[in-house]
Amino acid sequence: MEKGLMSLARNAERTHAVLAAAYFALGGANYAVFDVQIFGEDGVVISLGEVESRLLGHKEILGQPQVSRVELPVGPAVRLQAQYQSKGVLGFGKRLPCRVSHALLVPQASDVLLATMTWRAMEHGAQFTGMADALMPTLSLVPLDAEGKPL
Repeated sequence: MEKGLMSLARNAERTHAVLAAAYFALGGANYAVFDVQIFGEDGVVISLGEVESRLLGHKEILGQPQVSRVELPVGPAVRLQAQYQSKGVLGFGKRLPCRVSHALLVPQASDVLLATMTWRAMEHGAQFTGMADALMPTLSLVPLDAEGKPL
């Protein structure tokens, strides 16, 4: 389990996640990962439609993804549920992870917040989808001053 946590931590650092969490079963098997990333470029304003288009543009998506708009307490979001293909070394070790992503525009900023739950254990798909959907309405955005104190 320690190696698994180290790998997850390195991946969170590599992807610049601002929040990362993992769900482990008894015995140490990693079942799911939840992370939050913030993307943006100073002075570039993006629409929710463009965010949706970029999410759907991933060539690793398999089949027909489920896309919807959801209203969260912090504002409207795009919800994307899809299965992805990741290639292994020499064509071996292909994995088919599933993801539920929620992307929303950060109010008073030109940033996009992307929260994603990823798992490979298909038999637990409904559980992880429910967990991802239940986490998002608890999200709150708290503006901070230059010293990091809530406004």
